[in-house]
Amino acid sequence: MTKVWISALSALTASTILSGAVAAQDVRFRANMPGNEESIAYRSVERFNEVLGEKTDGAVVINLFANSALGDQESSLEAMQTGLLDMATVETPITSVVPALGATALPYIFSSREHVSKALGGEAGQKIEAMLLEKGLRPVAFLEGGFRQITNNVHPITVPADLQGVKMRTPGSALRIKIFNHYGANASPLPFNELYSALQTGVFDGQENPVIWAQSQRFYEVQDYLSLTNHLYTITYLLISEDKFQSLSEEQQKAMIEAGDVAEAYSVELGTKADAEIVSFLKEQGMQVNEADVAAFTEASGPIWTEWAQEQGPEAQTLIDLIVEARPE
Repeated sequence: MTKVWISALSALTASTILSGAVAAQDVRFRANMPGNEESIAYRSVERFNEVLGEKTDGAVVINLFANSALGDQESSLEAMQTGLLDMATVETPITSVVPALGATALPYIFSSREHVSKALGGEAGQKIEAMLLEKGLRPVAFLEGGFRQITNNVHPITVPADLQGVKMRTPGSALRIKIFNHYGANASPLPFNELYSALQTGVFDGQENPVIWAQSQRFYEVQDYLSLTNHLYTITYLLISEDKFQSLSEEQQKAMIEAGDVAEAYSVELGTKADAEIVSFLKEQGMQVNEADVAAFTEASGPIWTEWAQEQGPEAQTLIDLIVEARPE
């Protein structure tokens, strides 16, 4: 339990004893994020914090920690479940607590941002929230992580066969590794903070991330080619420990959910803008940019869906079906 939380809890207890009823107290929560201050997630949580402060008259404030200052994403999940951390943004490692959420990271399951919005704002989003609540984690917002693209130093990637033998860095996700090995790459995980050096020294030929990371982490200095594959849409889950959420008053809870809605919309705005502006920036830095054959990649991805769903079971298939059903006509 954090010192901040102990202090807040002590103050709350004292107020209860004196007044005979529990009164809402000023709350200071900590939020841990893997990206730097320029990342979409960080800027979106900043906006969330601003709105939350306005709606609670400054009674609830979030202290933001960038660059995984309070631990990596896996440890953040565990810390929230045990009450040692209040909030965090989590992407791919969410599957370590709810494996079925890997459905959202299947290649080409999301066709557009409109599709993402419709799915997460509907039954698929409700299903995801229920699964996370069972683990003591409440999603306050589904932030934009962005559509992922491929950079490398070998050649442009147009069809899956172009990945044959390319040494690809992936996050620590068995599914992501499986996807790229299925396409023909030689894929393996590496901590994100070691990636620039690994690309610079040739330990890896390439990596896959939303283009904003190619700019903010200066991958354009060590990568020659950017291939716009749009192979995955990354959901950034803004999570709060359910115990911490329940410690808030009803008014504060409502304010947090409303602030989450604002942050969610803001993150999509940032991501949409980044896709256009950053690709132009990367071209200016000397990267060669090409459009991939999405139809060829989509066709090659079918067996991955089938195999993964069979491994995971009915709950995962249910989530796949809900996401697919939300696809715009």
